[in-house]
Amino acid sequence: MNTTASPSNQRALAGVVVFLALSFLGSWFVAAAFRVFELSVHPAPLGTRLFTTCLLYSATMGWQPLVAAWIVRRWVDPDPLDLALRRTRRVYAVVGGVAALGLCFLSAIVGWVAVAAGAGGTATLNGNAEAEITAGGGSAGSILAVLLAFLGTIALVCLQSFNEEVGWRGYFLPRAMGRLGRFGGLFAHGIVWGIWYAPVLFFATYGELSSLDTALRSGAFVVSCMLVGTLLGWLRLASRSLVPVIIANSTLTLIAGLPYLLHGVDSGLRSAIFGAPGWFVLAACIGVLAMSRWRALVRLPEPVPVVSAGPAFPVAFEIAPDSRNLH
Repeated sequence: MNTTASPSNQRALAGVVVFLALSFLGSWFVAAAFRVFELSVHPAPLGTRLFTTCLLYSATMGWQPLVAAWIVRRWVDPDPLDLALRRTRRVYAVVGGVAALGLCFLSAIVGWVAVAAGAGGTATLNGNAEAEITAGGGSAGSILAVLLAFLGTIALVCLQSFNEEVGWRGYFLPRAMGRLGRFGGLFAHGIVWGIWYAPVLFFATYGELSSLDTALRSGAFVVSCMLVGTLLGWLRLASRSLVPVIIANSTLTLIAGLPYLLHGVDSGLRSAIFGAPGWFVLAACIGVLAMSRWRALVRLPEPVPVVSAGPAFPVAFEIAPDSRNLH
């Protein structure tokens, strides 16, 4: 960990400060505005409620880290930094999608067992999130609307995940590791990522729940983001690419119904990964990785040269070689 007061380190620190300021102010302001105009509370379905919540989700969260990272890399912190904008081995892409599905499935099982044991109230897999799908009568128009909404949802979520990952796992994670060490930076970046999300959950239930319950709900999501972010960061470092992380983020968002949670809609046990059941599963997964040979993959990415006349996000199109010795 290099903490000397060199011009390069000063630029890196200034870049982190500006990145966080722009990301937080942008997201919190938009979240507050949506709440004031009641655009984030129980939205009416456009084809499906998931599509509607994804529209609000994309407008509220995601674009700010990309814009902030672009501004910082352009004018504040142009020093060499690997943003991981490259392809990687296909196995990592598969791992990203399968792992997200598996973690959601295991969390739902743990949540179901907890409910069956009397640790919580009754819960269904989907809650009341998509009750309107069955209300269309099965007409051709309703089926087409659902299909278009489904395709639009996938596109929105993938775009949002790309924007988010470029900022948080592409730019911020390496800078956090450079200042706080390998694992300190990995965990810290997840906490900060969760704090960035916290106001959206706060405004989603503000006025419907007590102030304490609203604050606790936001705080609990910070814990979830710390755990999820640690695993996403681990995948980014292992693959040296954002591609599998974007796949994992998109899969997790869709399967677990994250946009529902951010806009005050009950998504049932499918979202258990963002609660106490998910904490147990995610922490266990992190523990297994920490005790395995994959621990060695948590290392500060090597800097890449930046062309002065090039774009703020130079993209390397080569496939990242699997050259690390894990034994």
